[in-house]
Amino acid sequence: MNPDVSPAEYVAALRDDVDRLAACAESGPLDAPITACPDWDLRALLVHTGGVHRWATQAIRHAAPPTSLDGPKPQPDASGDDLAAWLRDGADALAEAVGATKPDDDTWHPFPAEQQAWVWPRRLAIETMIHRWDAEVATAGESSLDPTLATAGLGEFFEMMLPRVLIREQATVPDVSLHLHCTNDDVPGGAGEWIVWGEGGEYRMEAVHRHGDAALRGTSSDLLLVMMGRADVSTVDLRGDQGAVDAWFALPGL
Repeated sequence: MNPDVSPAEYVAALRDDVDRLAACAESGPLDAPITACPDWDLRALLVHTGGVHRWATQAIRHAAPPTSLDGPKPQPDASGDDLAAWLRDGADALAEAVGATKPDDDTWHPFPAEQQAWVWPRRLAIETMIHRWDAEVATAGESSLDPTLATAGLGEFFEMMLPRVLIREQATVPDVSLHLHCTNDDVPGGAGEWIVWGEGGEYRMEAVHRHGDAALRGTSSDLLLVMMGRADVSTVDLRGDQGAVDAWFALPGL
């Protein structure tokens, strides 16, 4: 957990991004293709995002795996205005559920991390920001990420999301090391750096500055887009062994 960002701040960021997603829904077109998710158009992305919010709300409220979503999904031919309203309703319910919990309350989630409620606000804020970026690129041709939230997203990626992929896919962890270094002026000293490596087939990670076999340097926004498959690794500064980078990016989900 990033102690510098409160659950309320994550929820505020999420609601801002939901408003921007809703604006994409209202302006359309709903059949705009989502480049990072080739099987999706804008409508599918909006339904997915609103569904994730409702699914997580159930997990937060009941501290158990969700068995259903609160309320029906939008109709297949729902208008952009209807989808926008549905997204905002889901964000309202989610904000209420987060506000009714403490960070160390018990919860359920599917990630390799402690089963405490602090996981959810960060996870959902980052998920929503990435899909808002997808939607704006699809409808307006360009977008951006909040650098503070992007830094939190990189920490979450290495702490929780990448380990989940490795476990789910039973993937072999590369025995070479990869170091990421955020170059943002707003990243405090000692933060915004991670190194990952394999040791005896096990995943290892430290949030420290240490030279690896290869390093990727860039703003937190650029680095997160690379790690999330939204930008090519050539968009950031690569130093060291190209083979080490290739080994990590050959993993499923990268």
